[in-house]
Amino acid sequence: MALMTQKLTLNQWFLLLLSTIALSVAGVRQYQQQGWLEVVALFLAWIITLFLILRHRQRATAVLGNELSSLQERLHISPTALQIDDEKWPLELIRAVEMGVIDQKRAYVYFTLVQQIDGLDTSPVVRKFLFPYAEYEPLLQRLNNSLPRATWLLP
Repeated sequence: MALMTQKLTLNQWFLLLLSTIALSVAGVRQYQQQGWLEVVALFLAWIITLFLILRHRQRATAVLGNELSSLQERLHISPTALQIDDEKWPLELIRAVEMGVIDQKRAYVYFTLVQQIDGLDTSPVVRKFLFPYAEYEPLLQRLNNSLPRATWLLP
């Protein structure tokens, strides 16, 4: 039942549609030629495609699949830390910031966090956020003023 409530992104729907069309066309051809092994192989390829889409969705690696919500209200910046929702990071951990525009409705920001332990950098952690395009300029100015030591990356 939980499967029915999940929303697929446009790319996932497109991939699912293409794989279904490819399976249907190839399956009909193989069925007409009585190539049962090929029909089974095509069906298994389609099942694997479904599995990969669902696994990708469960891991929540696609920022475009996230709900669009205001980042302006959720973002709090103090002189020492940046907080979004329940996550709070010291400003010195934020090494890189990437902001970009997806379309006229959506924009994104990626924060790359790197912690130093015994003088060595740990592996970077990237936090991704999607927000309405109308907030792009105010957020850019606000983050630019608050994170002068961070590297700003072009999208």
